[in-house]
Amino acid sequence: MRLGIGLWCLQSTAIQPRPHAELYAELLADARLAERVGLDSLWLSEHHGFYDGYCPALLPAASAALAATETLTVGTGVLLLPLQDPHRVASATAELAVQSGGRFELAVGMGYRPAEFESKGLDIADRLRRMNTGLDVLGQADLGGTPTWIGVTSVPAAKRAGRRGLGLFISGAFSKSVVDELVSAHRTAWHEAGEPGGTRPPVGLLRNLWPAETAAERRQAADWVRSSYLVYAGLGWGADDTGVDFVSEISSSMDEVEASSLIGSSEQLAEQLSVYDDIELIVCRIGYDHPPRSALTECIERIGTELGPLIGAS
Repeated sequence: MRLGIGLWCLQSTAIQPRPHAELYAELLADARLAERVGLDSLWLSEHHGFYDGYCPALLPAASAALAATETLTVGTGVLLLPLQDPHRVASATAELAVQSGGRFELAVGMGYRPAEFESKGLDIADRLRRMNTGLDVLGQADLGGTPTWIGVTSVPAAKRAGRRGLGLFISGAFSKSVVDELVSAHRTAWHEAGEPGGTRPPVGLLRNLWPAETAAERRQAADWVRSSYLVYAGLGWGADDTGVDFVSEISSSMDEVEASSLIGSSEQLAEQLSVYDDIELIVCRIGYDHPPRSALTECIERIGTELGPLIGAS
């Protein structure tokens, strides 16, 4: 099992407002730290039009993190392909593959915020067609051997990834039963499509995770997770009338997020992750905006030096 960390979004939020130059410098420092403590990868996330400068350009950010390290893999989790020129993405991906020695991985998703499509003169109703066209372009291009994943939140999307022989990158707040359903749909679709590529495509799973020892530390970590999703909901889903009623459903939604989070000692985290032993990549989602800088760096160190060896991370 590969063990990574994410999602680095490079946000200057109302909770922790900071110059973006400082945030990008911290990305490089965090990448070096992750490499030093033996982690496999660091993953970045994309959005557009957020007040906090949520990273809109993942490929330049990934390039900087790759240049700052020697062995660490850097991935996009996820790049919003329907909002991009797929030919440009393919060209930049191939260049990153060469420059990094094969340490770049590309996970792409469809996006879900109408405001992001409108800002680029696009109709969100056209996102599936644009996604498929983009995947066709990537599939026909020479990406220098770059692994390609599709970020999913639904069974139809998991099936589409499987039929193309592409990796599956699963969102972070799903229960084990939902994860199992997505993985099964992905692998069945790959088999029914004639096993394109010849090797079963891998599955990557985001998990909200935080090492904590005492009851007070665990409660604090859970509050950090809840807070990050509350902010995200307000800026994303709830702001765009995407069908989620965060007025009436916010409490139950946050309870589900907390219930799916893994919080505890490194030994407890290893035991909780053991149920995903058939998944090739676990990305520990620790990029919240509440924890102080010292808490985040300690978290990275503990995941690498304590949790990694316990799960036999490679």
